[in-house]
Amino acid sequence: MADIIGKIKKTLEDSLDIARNNAQSFKETAEEYSKSARLKLDLLQLKNNRKKKINLLGETVYPFLLAQNFAGLQEHETLGILIDDIKIIQNEIDLAEKALKDLTVKDAAPTLDREAIQRQIEELEQQIESRINDLREVKKTLTHKD
Repeated sequence: MADIIGKIKKTLEDSLDIARNNAQSFKETAEEYSKSARLKLDLLQLKNNRKKKINLLGETVYPFLLAQNFAGLQEHETLGILIDDIKIIQNEIDLAEKALKDLTVKDAAPTLDREAIQRQIEELEQQIESRINDLREVKKTLTHKD
């Protein structure tokens, strides 16, 4: 009876360890996807903001160019600020794209070694079969006791 309880305990502990490892792996994957999604959203917002600023720049400059008032364009108060804002936004876009690229490269899967993967699959199959056999032994013992 102690042997059966030991086998049950070992099987449950092994299953619990596997579940913990899987949960940790899922958590890390979810965090990476979340970080990637956040960067993509930030990038989209920055690009939209840049587009709005460029449109505003065009709306500001166009009347001066239409009237060929280049002196008035040079004296315009907010034109320099607007151009600086566009440059700052572009720098933020470049940083976000680099961060997204770095994240993508980090997450890229290494080349697959088919033989190593096949060995791991076979080992897992053996472990699963062993646990199933242990459970069958426990079940068999329990049904014979009744």
